[in-house]
Amino acid sequence: MFLIFSIFSFFSCSDSEADVVSVSATAIFDYSEKEAVPAQRLAVFFQLANQAQRTESFTVTNDNSGYAWIVSNPGIFTGMNKNYTYSVNLNPPEGKEIPTGIYTVEYYDAAESKDEAKFTVYYNKELLKSTTENFKDFLPNPNENIAIYDESGELLFMGRAKASWKSNADILRDFKLAESKRICYVTPGNTVICFMPEEKLKEISNEE
Repeated sequence: MFLIFSIFSFFSCSDSEADVVSVSATAIFDYSEKEAVPAQRLAVFFQLANQAQRTESFTVTNDNSGYAWIVSNPGIFTGMNKNYTYSVNLNPPEGKEIPTGIYTVEYYDAAESKDEAKFTVYYNKELLKSTTENFKDFLPNPNENIAIYDESGELLFMGRAKASWKSNADILRDFKLAESKRICYVTPGNTVICFMPEEKLKEISNEE
């Protein structure tokens, strides 16, 4: 799974070997069916000054409610001379919603060094009751993107659709392993993403 994020202000411990450069957060609304209200989760990315492979764990806590997620096996990404650790599946408490407001992150590396950071989550609460028919009423100026997945659900592409993709057959020519796609709408700053229901590329392609 992917994650698109926006960067918020942070506070770090200057005497700690663990060094969080920036924190990014996205509230995700997942519409699995057209007439159903969305499932919700939070995704967070941390850019690190040191090697991401040194990551041991991190905790994400909402300052107001005190609710916390402990991530003991975070994802790791390195590329473009940058190091990230992340989780894209921070689910709300059962029967609850992702809290808005300020969050505190506690990050630990393999040497048990610690750093802290803060970020903010905000979204229109009307999205929690929305469907694919009206979600745009509560989403300010979204950009339309496309996410393409293989058979196992791994993300192959995320971004603006190419001008050459006039049909799903065109997508399959570019991504031989592609199995499905999801249209998604992203707010400026990438603070909120709304995923539309999954579409099977090959089944649709056969009908075109």
